[in-house]
Amino acid sequence: MSKIAALPAMLTLGNLVCGFHAIYFASKGSFELAAWMVLIAMIFDALDGKVARLMHVSGDFGAELDSLADVVSFGVAPAFIIASMAAHTGSEYQRLVWLSCMVYAVCAALRLARFNVETAPDEESHRSFHGLPSPGAAGQVVSLVILSQHLQQPPYEIAFVQRLLPSVTFFSGVLMVSRIRYPHLVTRFLGGHHAFAEIVVLAIAVLLLVTHKEFTLAACFTLYTVVGIVGAIRHVFSHKPEEQEPIF
Repeated sequence: MSKIAALPAMLTLGNLVCGFHAIYFASKGSFELAAWMVLIAMIFDALDGKVARLMHVSGDFGAELDSLADVVSFGVAPAFIIASMAAHTGSEYQRLVWLSCMVYAVCAALRLARFNVETAPDEESHRSFHGLPSPGAAGQVVSLVILSQHLQQPPYEIAFVQRLLPSVTFFSGVLMVSRIRYPHLVTRFLGGHHAFAEIVVLAIAVLLLVTHKEFTLAACFTLYTVVGIVGAIRHVFSHKPEEQEPIF
């Protein structure tokens, strides 16, 4: 491996280390900290591919290492967090929770393997995804973990979000292996010029993230998940049957 290629590889390994720590903290019952480790892993994941393409060192090694790290950080770790939360709280539906977590982990592995086979290393191939990307699915799950932990504290003391987590985990897994098209937000916001309205929206999102991070993270990831579903529904009803893309 060349010295230049070492930088994106180190970023990918940072992703993997965060995923490992997410599992470790979840095993100790620190579910919110575990969720934050998954979100930090997303930052490393967003940077490694971008850096590799900017340096023109994209290759099979980096792609395979990235997928291995993603399976841990965005496949196993979120599923383990939800399963551990169910075991910690003594949920009466532990078998169903474990089933939803296993489905999620399996779908994450399948989604990443399909991505490697179907996607070229060039920038154009990274403008959109078929299926909810694994970081997006992980973000959907762990952002609700953070929100649920926040809402269980005074003055809220609400447990409703935590009860939704197994179902959200299951459907996030299913969306990963779907053919629903999702935009690549990192490529969109870090490349090229942007309209003034986009800058304003991004600034508002950052402000809300600083002041109300638990609610803002959950809202942003949920919005991203829903946007793909709404887009797929609109596509189905606005095109002829022979022009429709398969959902799975």
